[in-house]
Amino acid sequence: MTTPWVSNARMLGENSVNNVADSSLVAANADGSVLERLELLQTAPTGVGTRFWVKKTLTSSAILASAAADVTGVSSGGELMITDIVVKTDSTGLAAGTNFELKTNNTKGLANFFVTAVSGLGANKTIDLSGASVTKIKTVVESGKKVQVQSTAADCTGAGTIDVYVQFERLAAGATIAAA
Repeated sequence: MTTPWVSNARMLGENSVNNVADSSLVAANADGSVLERLELLQTAPTGVGTRFWVKKTLTSSAILASAAADVTGVSSGGELMITDIVVKTDSTGLAAGTNFELKTNNTKGLANFFVTAVSGLGANKTIDLSGASVTKIKTVVESGKKVQVQSTAADCTGAGTIDVYVQFERLAAGATIAAA
């Protein structure tokens, strides 16, 4: 007796060297077949409450007192909460300047949310949000705004680099931001 539908031999893959399964027409959702659920698991979550990191590497001499430099591009799709910051210097570190500031260009609230002394960002240093020496607060980046960096009192100098990692949590489904 033959079945009225195509064989299920490849529904979940076959026991062969290729182990093939064609899922190109399968919708990614949680209310369907096993393949639909697997497709859903392979997509990056973008719902409210999901978190992601953005990384930007900056050279010390690009961190100025006279003008803010962009760490991220402009956010879109809704508000994003900054839940953590990690900064890591290379074997040279930062030089000159008084404070290293991460800020937003939001229309509301305190602009600076992570401020730490440049003197604490010498060779091979790591500081997270809780370890900032001056200001350490969580904040929300408004939709259409960005994260920037600036020094105080004087421009930073030298060829040392700092990696800036910013953790975001979506307050609106699909909200996003990327490194500048």
